[in-house]
Amino acid sequence: MKPRLVLVGLGHGQLEILDRLEEIREHYDVQFIGGNQTVYTGAFPQVIAKLMNSATVQLPQLEPVAERVLSIDPRQQTIQTERGLFHYDQLVLATGAKSRGIGTPLKPMSQALLDHIDSSPVVTIVGGGKAGVELAFTCARTKDVTLYAKTILPDVPLHRQNQIERLLVKSGIMVVKQQFQEDGSEGLLLDATGVVPVAWWAESGLTKPDRFIETDEYLRHHQFTNIYVTGDMASCLNGGVDAVRSGRYVAKRLLGETSQPFRRRQSMNILLTTPGRAMLTFGQLTWHGRLPYYMKRFIDSRYVRHYH
Repeated sequence: MKPRLVLVGLGHGQLEILDRLEEIREHYDVQFIGGNQTVYTGAFPQVIAKLMNSATVQLPQLEPVAERVLSIDPRQQTIQTERGLFHYDQLVLATGAKSRGIGTPLKPMSQALLDHIDSSPVVTIVGGGKAGVELAFTCARTKDVTLYAKTILPDVPLHRQNQIERLLVKSGIMVVKQQFQEDGSEGLLLDATGVVPVAWWAESGLTKPDRFIETDEYLRHHQFTNIYVTGDMASCLNGGVDAVRSGRYVAKRLLGETSQPFRRRQSMNILLTTPGRAMLTFGQLTWHGRLPYYMKRFIDSRYVRHYH
């Protein structure tokens, strides 16, 4: 009898695992808990900018047994859902974290949220990181945009921060470099301040309250080693590139293809700025221009086509 593998959530890492579903089914009885579709967060700014028709990807080859996790008992190896209790031998978590709760959250990302953004003529964005800045640039092509950010792109060199801030202002975006006051916002309010843990993680004993989940060097829960954690649920991972790489790694672990620890690498990130331009970052290296723009268009469209 095959051990039961339960895949929970449709984060980017999970898509990588599902991409090898037929191979995995040779070794496991596989069940999936989550939605039928998800939005590829790397491409959603292109949808807002009208460069892509859709960033939605469909659940491949597997019918969900339930949609929502209510709690997990890692000692009994059970998952409580809206459709009852499910047992697992191996578990992969990829439900993702959530937005902090300022106005309308960006996570979990959905087509309904994209439609809401598309229909809103006035948008206020809170957060000056890569997500907030890219969202401001893309929304400014069709909307009145205000961006609240004490610092613009704090992780990049100062000269690049200043350049991007000038481009934001030149694009018609009102940049407010102070603490956001909710009573002063106009239009649709979007939270781009980052993500925080979800309550059921701590309630299930997977982590302490308000903490991300600790893993060992193989991306397994540090205490319950039959639970793998991918994407931004894991305290050691950060961002979409990490999520994709973690999913590919876990798929190899499940198939017995690697016994090596997961190795974190410096990730490349590309964000859209003004029409026909994008900024590539790789550590402290940055490059703003046309080539990063075409690289992003190619990478994102290829990813979405693959899962269509």
